[in-house]
This record gives sequence, structure tokens and C-alpha cells, in this order.
Amino acid sequence: MSMTETTEAPGTAPAGSTTTDVPVLPSELAGLAGWLSTADHKRVGRMYLVTSLAFLVVGGVVGAILGVERIDSGLALVSSGSFEQLHTFHGEVAVLLFLVPFFLGLATYLVPLQVGAPDIAFPRGAAAAYWTYLASGLVLVGAYAADGGITGGDAVAVDLYLLSLIALATATCVALGSVLTTIVTERAPGMTLLRTPLFTWSILVGGGLTLLTSPVLIARLIELLIAHRYGGEVGSYADISWFWSVPTVYLLVVPAAGVALEIVPVIGASRYRVHAAGIIVLGAMGALGFGAFVRLEEATSGIGSLVFVAMGLASLLPALALVGLLGDTLRRGRLTLSSSLLLALGAVVLLFLGALAGAASVIEPLELDGMVWQVGQIHLTLYGGAVLGAFAALWYWAPKIWGVHLGELAGKAVFALTFLGALLLAAPDLVAGLVEDQAVRSATLDGNLLVGLNVVSLVGGVLGILGVLVAVGSLLSSVGRGNGVRATADPWGGHTLEWATTSPPPPGNFVGTVPVVTSPTPVLDARSDTEVPA
Repeated sequence: MSMTETTEAPGTAPAGSTTTDVPVLPSELAGLAGWLSTADHKRVGRMYLVTSLAFLVVGGVVGAILGVERIDSGLALVSSGSFEQLHTFHGEVAVLLFLVPFFLGLATYLVPLQVGAPDIAFPRGAAAAYWTYLASGLVLVGAYAADGGITGGDAVAVDLYLLSLIALATATCVALGSVLTTIVTERAPGMTLLRTPLFTWSILVGGGLTLLTSPVLIARLIELLIAHRYGGEVGSYADISWFWSVPTVYLLVVPAAGVALEIVPVIGASRYRVHAAGIIVLGAMGALGFGAFVRLEEATSGIGSLVFVAMGLASLLPALALVGLLGDTLRRGRLTLSSSLLLALGAVVLLFLGALAGAASVIEPLELDGMVWQVGQIHLTLYGGAVLGAFAALWYWAPKIWGVHLGELAGKAVFALTFLGALLLAAPDLVAGLVEDQAVRSATLDGNLLVGLNVVSLVGGVLGILGVLVAVGSLLSSVGRGNGVRATADPWGGHTLEWATTSPPPPGNFVGTVPVVTSPTPVLDARSDTEVPA
């Protein structure tokens, strides 16, 4: 993938501040050898982003096949057993091969820049985590192709499937170790935690709690592997899927909320009344999304069940606070319908709707747990909110990551297709789940209503795939073929330190010195200090 560099001067330090020298890092090999041997966090971050988007395309195609099968039109693309395998594969690709690694890649690239660090902590560990993710992802795909998966019929393929999931979760822990250590130990002089950018805070909260949650998943997978190897049955899929179900699903989308919290004040030409309000919202989302205990069977009764219901209902509050915080900030600024802002606001709306559906799912009299309602809730939250958040990040930070802008028209098309697609994909499942308590694939709701709902869901899925293809196509055209408009160092009038260096940044991230941070918006403050009053 080609890379275009610009040479605009970086932002200046706030008036009256002092600066700190930045060490110069050794250069890396050129060409393919450089990419294979790199420990540069910017290259590793780019590889994460591109690879995860490729897996998103794969997950979208599988989702379309599932949509056709659910219509029950007589066109059988796969057998009944294969449908179950595709269903689990679709969820694992969406979460473990796209969502988590995409935001890991974004954090690997951006967090050192946002905190003013010349490099990421444990750079070789970050690179090893990426290669482990790539290899494990390919093994996961191969295991399913060889009749693996939780319901697979080939014993060796099932073992490979479980081992690939263990390796993926382990790679996630290693990558998070590098990013979180960078946040804690390598912040620029003057950058206290209360002055740390909100996207970095979202990684600290979401990543930190995921780091605590992932070992629970790894332990459960090891238990399933041992049971399968020596006891026969592999176990229930609920032992794995709790990782992206209520309430843990909210933990996975904390970085998407962090993306929206970064974009809205910058594009809206405003700032938060109190920076800590964003930190509190992110902290609440993370705390209420920590659900490693939920699927432990002994915790699904008694006090454990009560805590599960309470957390599910309370999770609506931070989503509502996020909407209010961003709405108040936009109201005091200037509404500019740029692609990144539309994508960010769309993500927030769908996150809120997903939280609303999640709160309903834990109300026991509605009997929605385990029903197709939860599929609709996950589509709203993960496909709608998280994917739109990921696309918002691409359109906002592409100038910094690749040195070029992505197309504005393409960005608006991606917003329309993905937002509408998520609603059409989720609504039929919510209706079917509420009216008939439908399982994922059931024929008890017969007649035209069932066919109509599934057709609407398929149309939503097709729109979503088109949105993904337009996004990937824009990235390939603007970055891969070099058709994108070259970016300046700070094209949006940014607030945080990544906009105080060139686009893309040089080795060592900053040219010479790093501003001493005296507020949560050092670049905005420096620009305000140098502006001449009219």
C-alpha cells in the first residue's frame, strides 16, 4: 500500500511552555522486508487496520449467505449443519477478526501519538501480537473449512478451531499490554490522566477491562479443548459467545464511543464544558460492560442473576449520557455535515438503540434471552454502532495515518448504507423475537410475516455489505492507488497531540520536541494563543 508524506510544520507548544527532546529511532528496512520485520507501531497499526477490514468483507459475505438461508425460499445454499457453523463463524469473524483487532490497530497507531510518545511500549510484542492474530485468523478460517467449529464433525478441525481462538485471545492480551503500558508510562510531560485524550481513555477503559476479561475466555476455551480431547463433547456455544453478548458487548464498543468523543468537538468547532464528563461516560460504559461472570453457570442464579439484570438495565444510562454530552457540545458549536461527523453521530444513535434493546433483553418476563431478539441487539450494537464508529475513525484519522483524505462523497454513501442497513438488519429480528420468541432459525412463525421479516433483514444485510465495499473501495482508491487529496499536518483543526506532527508522522513521531501539555486540548490552545484578534 502506497504512502504519501507531507512536510507541513507541526503544531507549536502552548505559549510559555517548555519542551522535551525526543529520541531519534533507528530507521527500518525498506520494501517487503521492512513490513515483515517491522517493530514500528505505525506500520503495525496499518497492518491491523487493513487485515481486519479484509476479514470484515469475509464476515459480510457469510452474513449474506445466512440471510438468504433464513428466507426459507427453497434455495438451499448450505445444509442445516453448515448453517449452524456459518452462524458461529459469522459472529467470531465480526468480533474476533474484525472489531477487536481494528480498534487494537487504531490504538497501536494513535495512542503513542496522542500521549506524545516516540514509540509504543514493547514494540516487538505489539508486532508479534499482530502476526499471531493473522496466523490464528487464517487457522480459524481453515478449521471451519475442514468441518470444525463448535458444532463441527471433524475432531482435528474442532481442536484447531479451539486452539485458534485461544491464540487470538492471547494475541489480544499481548497487544493490549503494549498499548496500556504506553498510556500509563509514556505520556508527555504535563499530560496527567485527566488531560489524556478521550480516545486514549476509551482504550484504557475498554482495553483494560478486556485484558481482565480475555483470560476468563482463554481459561474456558482450554477447558473445552481438554473436554473435547479426552471427554468427547465440546460443550455449549454460550461458553464462548458470552464474550460478545450483554453486558460484555458494551465493553467491546467503548472505543467506538471514544472515536465519537474525539470527532464531535473538533468537527463541530466546539469543546466540552468539562473534559472529565467524557471520562466518566467511558468509565461507566466499561464498568457496566464487564460481564465475565455472566456465563459462569453458577452465577446465573441468585445474586449473580440479579447483578446481571441490574447491569443490563443500568447500561442504558451511559449511552444516554453519551448522547446528551455530544448533543450539548454540538449545540454550542457549528454543525458541519462532514463524513466523519455523520458516521460518528450515526454510531452513537445505534449504540443507544442497542443499549435500549439490551436493557429489554434482561427483563425476565419478556423471555428474550437466547432468542432472535439478541441477534437484533447485537446487530445494532456491534454491526451498527461499532462498524460505523470504525468507519468514522477511518475518515477522521486517514489523513494522519496515510497522509491522504478519503472521499467525502464515498463517506456519506457509507454512512447512509451502513446506518440504514443496520436498522433493516436488526428490526425484523427484534420484531420476531418480541412477538414469537423466535430462536435464530425456527419455523414456528410461519406464513408471509416470517418471510417478509427475513426479506427485510436480507435487504439490510445487502446494504451493509455495500457500505463495507464502498468503504474498502475508497480506502484502496485514495491510499492504495494514491488518488486521495494530500493532507496537511492538521486538516481538521484538531485538539490533541497527534495533530502536532506531520501527516503521516516521521520516525520517532515528532520532529525534535514535544509540547508540554497544560490542558486536554494542547493543540487547540496553542492555535488560539497564536491567532490575532480581529
